[in-house]
Amino acid sequence: MKIAIFSKQPINGENSFIHHIISYLIKKNIEILIYEPLLNDYLTYNKNNTFTSFKTYNDLINSQPIDYLFSLGGDGTFLDAANLIKNSNIPIVGINTGRIGFLTGINKTNFEESFSLLEKGDYEIEERILLMLSHSDIPTAPRVHYALNDITIRPCVDNTINTIHVWVNEEKVNTYWADGLIVATPTGSTAYSLSCGGPIIVPSVNVLIITPIASHSLAVRPIVIPDDSIIKIIVENRNEKFSLALDSYQISLQNPVELTITKGNYTIKTVRFPSADFYSVIREKLLWGIDIRNTNPNS
Repeated sequence: MKIAIFSKQPINGENSFIHHIISYLIKKNIEILIYEPLLNDYLTYNKNNTFTSFKTYNDLINSQPIDYLFSLGGDGTFLDAANLIKNSNIPIVGINTGRIGFLTGINKTNFEESFSLLEKGDYEIEERILLMLSHSDIPTAPRVHYALNDITIRPCVDNTINTIHVWVNEEKVNTYWADGLIVATPTGSTAYSLSCGGPIIVPSVNVLIITPIASHSLAVRPIVIPDDSIIKIIVENRNEKFSLALDSYQISLQNPVELTITKGNYTIKTVRFPSADFYSVIREKLLWGIDIRNTNPNS
């Protein structure tokens, strides 16, 4: 088995969870590659070890075959890992060392048990769709054209309203007067879109979500559309610029500009263990069912 280890968090000593994971894999005689900045941190505590490192997509491709990529962190780290592996088809195993961790099925308490399931092949591969951005009249093309969670449009200056024209498959949907607009995947339905009133979507459902941010109309609500739709967006505002975010990557653009958003032409593979079905994750992360009426008074 060959595993790439990715994290953007510091190790913070030999007793840290990340240090434990690396040491555990070494003891199991697993061949590992470590993300270069993480490796430099690890070697401050383990100077006698020699490892292969990677930093880019090409490094991973040149090191194939790789069985899994371990993403150590929270959801932000997972999104960065997805951007790093691109269309390599390397399955991502999300290990939560952060806070909520919707995308991470492993934590400190169940790591070794989950790794045993991984060795046995007792898991499923879930394929998560991406959003793909194309555009016109942007002087500097963004480094990232794909998003696993969402693509978000917001003003560069606070307290200004954007005018956002949206078409789906050449049919006019609406002109939004709002702080911004989110186009989200089912994966992103539990992220920014959720906090703006968007619905929770099961990852296997083939849809996209268009969610306004603080719309200046009580009648405007999020809308769910088929994931094979072509979304065209034109943004106008008085400040001539707006901010475009693809997951955590942001750029500032002149307006008006035409954006086209579609489903990506590849998927991200994620590892899901039997105990981490979507509904149990929702109950755990969003505290669904935490109600005194659901507790056993005799327990």
